[in-house]
Amino acid sequence: MKSAATDQPSLSVIIATYNRADYLRICLACLAAQDFKGRWQIIVADDGSTDDTPDVIAAARKYPALPDIGHIRQVHTVLRKARILNKACLSASGDMLVFLDCDCQPAPDLLSVYALNAADDAYYLGGVFFLTQTYSQSYLQGRRRFSHAQFFAGVNRRKNQTRGSARKVFKRYWKSRLYTALNVRKAKIWGGNFAVNWDVFEYINGFDGNYVRFGQEDSDLRNRLLKGSYRAVCLHAKARAYHLWHPLSQWRVDLAAAGLNDHQYYKRSDLDVVCKNGLKQLKGRLGQPAD
Repeated sequence: MKSAATDQPSLSVIIATYNRADYLRICLACLAAQDFKGRWQIIVADDGSTDDTPDVIAAARKYPALPDIGHIRQVHTVLRKARILNKACLSASGDMLVFLDCDCQPAPDLLSVYALNAADDAYYLGGVFFLTQTYSQSYLQGRRRFSHAQFFAGVNRRKNQTRGSARKVFKRYWKSRLYTALNVRKAKIWGGNFAVNWDVFEYINGFDGNYVRFGQEDSDLRNRLLKGSYRAVCLHAKARAYHLWHPLSQWRVDLAAAGLNDHQYYKRSDLDVVCKNGLKQLKGRLGQPAD
């Protein structure tokens, strides 16, 4: 799945965000430190932010180290992460889609790691290391001027990661390797850092748009990829992102307390590889011609 003109795939980095402009600012700054030399683009998938997100994107477009940055937005009703990610992917031109949440900060070699491990009919599972509240707020509250070198030197210090974070990543890696090798159970996925070949994503019709609250749209995608016999490339320990601390959003607490989640839909027995409410259906609703 390599680009015709190079020996590596082109990449589309899709960043999911909603009212977290400060996190997005750091995420884009970290992307400016990538060592990837191939062709790539950035698309911000914005679920209707009402904060300074447009200003953050406008400022990042001035970074000489960054490629073109697209901003795809939808009106916020309930959390429709699956839909906005699909909408962003309709604008993607890369051979591989790299999905990041705006609170997950990519290591400088993250894109290179994904590109170097590109394979046909594959999806790629990255790792997420969780940072402490103190370290995260030192950047989010502007107590430190952002420096790529200082930030990435700090994230790898044990005192700046939450207890057991690194152990959890390596545990997920070895479990996923074992599950994949033995073809049992499911490789572990972090929705804030993973990748999938565009042709594979398109074939399975992208994310299932029936997920309209929070969570499990990423696991559903993994389940359908697994059912379709696509290859999981386990890169939890190599393709690293670092999660900035934030308090649990009140709207999420309220939804969970009211039992308003998609758990029952996730547990459905009639799972299809190709979802019935995905890319193709969204394209039709947006008035774009079907392929």
